[in-house]
Amino acid sequence: MVFVLTILWSVVIGVIVSVGFYFFPHLWMRWFTFLSTSIFIAAFHLTLIKFGYIRTASWSLTIMVWLLITIPCLSSGGMNAPGILSQMSVILTAGFLLGWRGGLLFCILSVSANFGMVYMEQIGSLPPPTVVHTPLTRWIGAFIPFGTILGLQYYATNHLRTSLITMQREIRKREEAEAIKNQTIGNLKERIKELNTLYTVSKILQDEGFRSKKQFQKIAEIIPNGWQYPDITSACVCVAGIPYATNNFESSAYFQKAEGKTTKGTTICIEVRYSQQMPNADEGPFLREERDLISMLLELLKLAVERREQKAELKDYKYALDIGYSVAISENSGSFSFVNKNFCEISKFTANELLGKNHDVLWSGIHPPEYFNELRSAMKDGKPFQGEFCNKAKDGSLYWVDTTIVPFLDENRKIYQFLSINHDITERKNSEEKIRRSEELLRKITSQIPGNTYMFEIEENGHINVLFMSHGSETQKEVYEVDDIIKRPTLVNAECYENDKDKFTQAMIEANKTQTAVSVQYRVVVNGKIRWRWMQALPEKDVNGHTLWYGATTDITLLIDYITSIEQIIFDIGHVIRRPISTMLGMTQLILDHDLSVEEIKEISENLNFISQELNNFVVELNTAYNQKRNEAKSVIDISPSIDKRDNLFK
Repeated sequence: MVFVLTILWSVVIGVIVSVGFYFFPHLWMRWFTFLSTSIFIAAFHLTLIKFGYIRTASWSLTIMVWLLITIPCLSSGGMNAPGILSQMSVILTAGFLLGWRGGLLFCILSVSANFGMVYMEQIGSLPPPTVVHTPLTRWIGAFIPFGTILGLQYYATNHLRTSLITMQREIRKREEAEAIKNQTIGNLKERIKELNTLYTVSKILQDEGFRSKKQFQKIAEIIPNGWQYPDITSACVCVAGIPYATNNFESSAYFQKAEGKTTKGTTICIEVRYSQQMPNADEGPFLREERDLISMLLELLKLAVERREQKAELKDYKYALDIGYSVAISENSGSFSFVNKNFCEISKFTANELLGKNHDVLWSGIHPPEYFNELRSAMKDGKPFQGEFCNKAKDGSLYWVDTTIVPFLDENRKIYQFLSINHDITERKNSEEKIRRSEELLRKITSQIPGNTYMFEIEENGHINVLFMSHGSETQKEVYEVDDIIKRPTLVNAECYENDKDKFTQAMIEANKTQTAVSVQYRVVVNGKIRWRWMQALPEKDVNGHTLWYGATTDITLLIDYITSIEQIIFDIGHVIRRPISTMLGMTQLILDHDLSVEEIKEISENLNFISQELNNFVVELNTAYNQKRNEAKSVIDISPSIDKRDNLFK
């Protein structure tokens, strides 16, 4: 309002100055002073309004405008000055801006100032009028304050009407807000009931002294208090098929239900019923929040039952660990904070002797420092570790344990303690030493056996899976090492020569089908060369009823080559020598059957000599090739003792 009245008075003073300039141009200095003062008043108060000094601007504007109107009246004829009527507008302005007390104050001030001018005129102290008004200027001077009052009245009336409308709207908003507030308070009361129910149920479930049956019955009796109409509400809690219900729990068409299962499969059900029909709310007689409430109650019960199941499970685990394992808990520093009975028995220390002591008390010194590098790395990363350690008992004896160490981490991923689960493997380690020695002896023996010894199983498709294979003593072996064969047991099938794969596979299929011995000769590719193998194996069932084949393969490449060369020699003897001998027989028969001349006998003799030379050369070459093959096959078989050293076999 002070902003509007500042603009209004600036306009009014501008009109007064304009009229003065028009009718009394010779008094231009007076009107210029009026105009300058008006501009200052407007700028000053608009600045106060901009910076929020509204109350100060209200008082300042009223005072300055009153002075701007009253003081010039002294030089314009006192009470006869037409501008004296503008004081009424100032009084009205004071009422608008400062309230009725402000309006009364400026009314009294105007009456007092006007009486003073009357008194000054009576005693002759009033200065002569500078502005001598005509009837027209008096009328204009009177019209201006009347117009100002009319404008103020219109503004006040319009502002009042707007204020009344705004007030009515505000009243309606307040009524709506009151209704929302009442509804919110009602909702809050319902939520408080629900929260109280949740809190009470939670406290009951946290009470470890309560027995489960009493807890569930108490919860069933508390649940109705969380619903909108507790007087007609009944409830039933069912855990693992056992119901716990309120006394008034009866069948009803108006009910809501929530069901679930724990991780162990225990069924949990909560059912709430109204004994009579109530106004529908949120898709039925129950509130949406009440559907959420029954779901939250179900979750509380599930968590409580699961927690108890887990505690019981942990108790069973602890019992099982205490029976079969030695268990210890250590602080981050490595000092014992808990040891069970088995730990004390195997270490021969009492619990009091171990608690607070570091793990060093058990170190045997058997393991080098680098043996613990993997353990340190796992603990640094906060990961579990499993390994075997040799410890020293109180009496100085050594014992072995298979240890699993589990680090416990806080919310900052920092280790605050360790759980150590130990299994006594001392007897097993002694047995392993014996087995290791036996295996070493067996390895030495099998390493001297020509070929490779095998243990394998046969699949229905004829492929063999090698479970064990020795190195053997042969120098010519497959390109794969034993470890490769064990890791990839089907390599034996892959390395078989392409033309013999079907033969090898069929032999294995037949052995698997008939559960009989295997004896098969086949070729393999070794370093790009073809070599012969002879596999022989016998079946035997293991403790699980699976058939395993035990046998060996021998490299028979040289033997095959030797036999091939003998067969070639026999072939050569039977085919190459036969032709010249037949020729010689024919010629000698010709000599015997005919009376030949000396020249004919000589010609035949020359031919016989030529044929004899060819036959001799062939026998020499044959003998050389035979000796070479025999030398190559000497490592396989030596038949020299059986050879008749006479000149020929027919003597």
